[in-house]
Formats: sequence, structure tokens, C-alpha cells
Amino acid sequence: MFKRIATTVCVGVTVAYISTSFASSTKKDSNIQTANKDEYRILVFNDCEKILEKHLNKEQVNSFLALEEQSELMRKLEKPIHAVSQQMSTLGREVEAMSRKAFVEDYETFTIDKTLLAEQKRLSKQLEALADAHEGDFNALEKQGRNVESAAKRFESTIKPLVADLENSHIQILEPGETAKPCDAFIKHI
Repeated sequence: MFKRIATTVCVGVTVAYISTSFASSTKKDSNIQTANKDEYRILVFNDCEKILEKHLNKEQVNSFLALEEQSELMRKLEKPIHAVSQQMSTLGREVEAMSRKAFVEDYETFTIDKTLLAEQKRLSKQLEALADAHEGDFNALEKQGRNVESAAKRFESTIKPLVADLENSHIQILEPGETAKPCDAFIKHI
């Protein structure tokens, strides 16, 4: 069960990274075109300097909107999981603490406190029951993670022609009428 959770988290983090920042190259485009602000646009920054601004074509917009839709579904599925994850983390820490207390070893003896061991087993069963009760939620989250990853790869492939020769840049996708977000020091060093 815990391996499945770790996989979901890794997929979620990877997809979040792909959807907010796209690794591309550092070659500067000296002809920065300002795209119509009433269209979807892509802005590419290198060290917080805008090096590219272009409008997105229909296929790029559709793949971006599909990614946004899949990401929103992921956010909805993640909400109930946060509370369960906190409960599971708390129970996991309690199991670990109980294990440290139940098994005591010094230089010459090894002592097992059977009362604490029974409590550890009770907590472990509670943790397992919680995981089993939410297995469907975790499976749905994992499946949605794969959907987001697929949509992100599709979107990435559609914008690759625009940014193919740019590397290690920060990319913003702006909706019609949206203004560019300010660049900050963290983004400069991604």
C-alpha cells in the first residue's frame, strides 16, 4: 500500500513540475514578438528576461486546456486524500514510537514489552484498515496522475516546436487577457 502512495506522490510531483515549468534550452530569440493579448500565449523567460512570446495555435490551446482539466480533476481527488494522509502519517509515527518503546536492547539484554507490542499491533491494524478503506481513493488518484502525465506530455509535444532550441527556461502560459506573472529569484535558478 505504501509503495502505491509513494508512486502517486512521485507522479503528482513530476506532473506538477512539467505543468508549471518546462525544461528547454538557453539560445536567445532576438526577435521577441508580442502576441495578441486576446489569445492564449506562451512566454519564455531565461534568468527572468523574456526571450520569447508567441500565441498558441488551436492544437496547443486544446492540449493546454486538456491538461488544465486533468489537473483540476487531480486537485479534486487530492482534497480528501490530504486528511487521510495526515491520519496515516500520525498513525505511522505512533507505530514507530511504540516499536521503539516495545523493543529495548542494552549491552546484555533484549526486552520486549508485550503490552506495548500489543498496542503497536493495534495501531498497525488501525493504519492498515484506514489504508484499505481508502484504497479506491488512492487508486483513483494514481490513475488520474497517469491521465495528467499523459496530458502534460501531449501539451509538451505541441509546444516543443516553439521552444525546441531553448533550455532551462521558465515558461508561462497565459489565458486571453491574462498578464505575465512576475519572475522571482527562485524561478531564475530552476
